[in-house]
Amino acid sequence: MGVSLIQSNASGFGSLLFEPSTGINLHNRGIGFSLTPGHPAEYGPGRRPPHTLCPALVTRPDGTLRTVIGTMGGDAQPQILLQLVTRLLAHGQTPGETIAAPRWVLGSGTGFDTWRSAPVVEVEEGAPWADGLRERGHAAETVEWGSGFGHAHLIDLLPSGVLAGAADPRALIGAALGH
Repeated sequence: MGVSLIQSNASGFGSLLFEPSTGINLHNRGIGFSLTPGHPAEYGPGRRPPHTLCPALVTRPDGTLRTVIGTMGGDAQPQILLQLVTRLLAHGQTPGETIAAPRWVLGSGTGFDTWRSAPVVEVEEGAPWADGLRERGHAAETVEWGSGFGHAHLIDLLPSGVLAGAADPRALIGAALGH
């Protein structure tokens, strides 16, 4: 059995509202809505705000569990998850290599409005791609390594049955735990 779980308040400390009997902080995922008529995320009846939570499970072709993986990072979460899964499955990197490797994201400023403007490809320092992207006509900039590139964690169940995991060094706290 595996569980991939991400707790997120969305932006900052969420809504800054707390359920009085438990003290649980309520999220502010409604920031994903737009009040602009015709916008893909336009607020309206029956609509849900777009969100970026990406807890995931990876299975083998026979359906058995391979990996639990997840990331935080605003609009960049699907982009980060794609990079992690590619490194792990296509390039055979270890969990530690996969999680610690430099990343790229489509930057927008706040982490929750990537699709509202023409993004710049932000390339984490230490990655070799910025010059090549610029040569191909992309707006690309090198950005300091750190939490702007999400916080990811993964646990990989090796064919031997051994668990191998990694928590993101970009995060102040975090753990990849298995038993």
